[in-house]
Amino acid sequence: MTKRNKKSGKRTIDEIIGELPSTLFVTDPNGNILISNDFTALTIGVQLEDLLKANVQDLVKAGYYGHSITMEAIQSKQKVSKNIITSRGFHIFSTAIPILDKDGEVQLVVTTSNEFKQEHTYYEANVPVTQQINKQLGEAAAGKGKGIVAESLAMKQIIKVCNQIASYDSKVLIYGESGTGKEVIAKYIHLKSEKWKGPFIAINCAAIAPAGFEYELFGYEKGVFEGQAEVKTGMIEIANDGVLFLDEIADLPLEMQAKLLRVLENQEVRRVGGITNIPINCRVISATSRDLWSMVKKGLFREDLYYRINVIPIHIPPLRNRKLDLVGLISSFIASFNQMYGKKYVLSAEEFDKMLSQPWHGNARELRNYIERLVVTEYMGISQQEEDNVADWYSIDHFIEKNKHQLSTLKDFTAVAEGRYIKKVLKDCYGNGTEAAKKLSVDRSVIYRKLKKMEEVLAPKTL
Repeated sequence: MTKRNKKSGKRTIDEIIGELPSTLFVTDPNGNILISNDFTALTIGVQLEDLLKANVQDLVKAGYYGHSITMEAIQSKQKVSKNIITSRGFHIFSTAIPILDKDGEVQLVVTTSNEFKQEHTYYEANVPVTQQINKQLGEAAAGKGKGIVAESLAMKQIIKVCNQIASYDSKVLIYGESGTGKEVIAKYIHLKSEKWKGPFIAINCAAIAPAGFEYELFGYEKGVFEGQAEVKTGMIEIANDGVLFLDEIADLPLEMQAKLLRVLENQEVRRVGGITNIPINCRVISATSRDLWSMVKKGLFREDLYYRINVIPIHIPPLRNRKLDLVGLISSFIASFNQMYGKKYVLSAEEFDKMLSQPWHGNARELRNYIERLVVTEYMGISQQEEDNVADWYSIDHFIEKNKHQLSTLKDFTAVAEGRYIKKVLKDCYGNGTEAAKKLSVDRSVIYRKLKKMEEVLAPKTL
């Protein structure tokens, strides 16, 4: 049963807010938005920072949605619940609850929703409003500004653990599927630790040839190779007074596992060909997407090394199990790519619903590539069918015939032909601009410059 103020018999603001479902926004008595979130910004197609400067009446006048239940609640001083349809096609059943002061005047209005598109629940929407308010006020956003989206309970717990262990040098083993952000968590621990001024050295154990591991990790002295006159400092030595991040440690060869164990036990390293042990003081954080204990039982990973690196285990759930983080990442990636490429891409309700239903086996990395492709390739000049047949020159002829007034010069034709082919390659690469640039043997910046040029050619001409 809800507690009430003993003197007045009324519930306090904290008690009322704490019971409410997912917040859309909190406003003052005049409708000025004080607090909001990424989900709300996505549903109406604006940046969160712009939303926090707005008044709900201005949003209605601008056509983002047709009616403000917040203003209705302010005027009636009663709870108001209605289905709201935004300009982006989102159907959201919302409730505006006015919070009154002791004189019966509106102090705040909390507008909430626990349903998206009415027919299905908005997943983890019952996160207490007070948590979200604290987040906006900067009291609980531990991951803010550190590249971490921590909206789900699972990620909030991970951030809490990271904050607790950051000041110690205990070794950490981060588990998680590829693309879940294991390196992001490792960097967060580094930044929160006393070693934050030291280097963060990341080694992808899956990307180093077995024969090169020892030279990469330990370095070597002069004369190890014929004609070699320089000393090479190893990555472990470079990480001194900082963090050594061993990503995909399951791919470390058995021989190197024994040598790494010796380094961890003795806190010193010896270069290949050297006779002197060099003291080191670095924190070791490891990560893997595989079941290390199964590998131990099969003799593929040393048991003693397993226990040495697995002092504090952290498991990052896949993105498909963290729908609130998915919403935050979508918003963050769209804003980032819009800024990077000078775009104004706005997510539609249909596309948003599609993203929520995807399994995202590549997790945040796959989502990032997908959104990059959406932002880069989104324009109104070419139909989906034409885009799928971009290599078909008859299709291009047909397209040129329809747009002859815009392709009057060879330069314009070349811009469109190049741009369309680049879009096809980007699509084949699932929106990964770096991979597409490699396939085309050009710099990544060339891709987006040529796409922008194509858009300029195809843009409607004003008189």
